[in-house]
Amino acid sequence: MKPDAIEVGRRIKGIRTNLGYSMSQFGELISNSPKTTVNNWERGINLPKEDKLKKIALLGKTTTDALLYGSPEEFITKIVVDHFRLQLNPLFIQQIILFLNQQKIDLYDEMAIIEFIQGIFDSGSFIEEESSYLSYSPVIGYDNLYTASEKKNEEIGAPIFYVYIEKEKNRIHYLPFTFLEHQKEQLRTLPALSSQIEIDYYTRQFPLLDIELKESMIFYYGIKEDNTSIVARYEYDNQKKSYSFNQKNDELDIYDPFKVELDKMVAFFDREH
Repeated sequence: MKPDAIEVGRRIKGIRTNLGYSMSQFGELISNSPKTTVNNWERGINLPKEDKLKKIALLGKTTTDALLYGSPEEFITKIVVDHFRLQLNPLFIQQIILFLNQQKIDLYDEMAIIEFIQGIFDSGSFIEEESSYLSYSPVIGYDNLYTASEKKNEEIGAPIFYVYIEKEKNRIHYLPFTFLEHQKEQLRTLPALSSQIEIDYYTRQFPLLDIELKESMIFYYGIKEDNTSIVARYEYDNQKKSYSFNQKNDELDIYDPFKVELDKMVAFFDREH
């Protein structure tokens, strides 16, 4: 896997600022490198040579692998996303790391990790395979519009949601499917998106939608107890590894066709009473 120079630069800057050095002072410690060189590292213009990487890692009390690729969790998550096109939640990534450690596999050996994970998936022994999650199918003739159905044990159920994707903004919108048998219940039950299992239910196939989990936003179109519409907005916190509900509700963020359909459902439920 090729290191992300921008991310490496951020890690180098973090080490330098945590130590309280200026770029010039930091460069002197790293083989008398000039300030401009340090600046180029931190901006991701180029990477330090191997001998300088080792010195930077030593100063940061880390390893060159972690400096280049991030933590084992970050490295393996990227492998799973890039190679398997899945977004596994951190609990499952921790399980993979535990298995890798048990087998004494280097946590930064890309090919060994791919083979190991593929073997787990093929054997069906990994607990991840037993959990349900949303599978997304494009709606023919409509750009960025999908239906989402529950998938469990390789079986896919009926559609549960209409889904609209904003790839450039890393946003995804969910509207309970119009013809769902329990649509009213689905509309009135907003997700908490606080547990890893619940988050994984929505996000496991995000890579297939070109949505990154990091800094993603979810909009859920529902109906409150007083029979008024609500567009719940959730923002992913990469530090906490969970979504938080954001009270801010900017009309510009709303996908109008979903809001129109939601208002129709509100009016329909009003007539029922």
